Amino acid sequence: MSISHNMMYMIINADDFGYCPKRDKAIIDLFKQKSISSTSLLVNGDNAYQACLYAKQYNLPMGIHFNLTEGRPITKNLLKIKSLININGIMHGKFGLRDELDKGNIEQEHIKYELINQLNKYKELTNGQLPKHIDGHQHIHIHPMIIEIIVQLAKQYEIKYIRTPYDQMIINNDIDNLFYKNIIYQTKLAMKILNKYSILYTKYFFGITIMGKELTINNIEKCFQLFKKISNNNKNILIEFMCHPGYPSHPYIGGCV
Repeated sequence: MSISHNMMYMIINADDFGYCPKRDKAIIDLFKQKSISSTSLLVNGDNAYQACLYAKQYNLPMGIHFNLTEGRPITKNLLKIKSLININGIMHGKFGLRDELDKGNIEQEHIKYELINQLNKYKELTNGQLPKHIDGHQHIHIHPMIIEIIVQLAKQYEIKYIRTPYDQMIINNDIDNLFYKNIIYQTKLAMKILNKYSILYTKYFFGITIMGKELTINNIEKCFQLFKKISNNNKNILIEFMCHPGYPSHPYIGGCV
């Protein structure tokens, strides 16, 4: 009689690499401790250049954290992406961009142009390397008006994995948060497009509900209890756990420039 063992493979990815020195140091320290497996680079982060030097020094696997919501874009000729920014040249924000998308005020060619420039900036910062994976700042990458552009770029640049924030804590608990529910709904739609283009993704994801002040030992333990339940009911599954490490830092040091 053979004995089968259920295996759970977990990606622990640290977001916002390049945002500021204190966050980057925490990410590097966790990788050196083997507590995370990868990170995602904000190419318009204030500390992106130094972050890439750290990644090279410690051989830290790194993806791209596409950013269409915070700070200034990578594109220099703002006329090429004018629908993505306000009169001050700043992107519309986490909710502002989503509102502009819903109103039909964002041109898809502007989205594509900025994303290509972010990919080219990533290559510039890493001496020609391509990202190991794609995800999005504030999960903007799975928006219905953005995901297909990103998938097409992933195929063009031969990037095989895109994050799907199908957060199990939101799905399995009665969490009254409209933004979270919209992320789940949009992720389900995005999965169909990823399947269409044969892009890899995880069906199980954690991390949205343990950000900021919600990052507590008790909430992490709840995540791991659900991890165990999922792994007991499935064979050989892949889970992504998103985290945002950082040491205390001055609010005016760092950001998306």
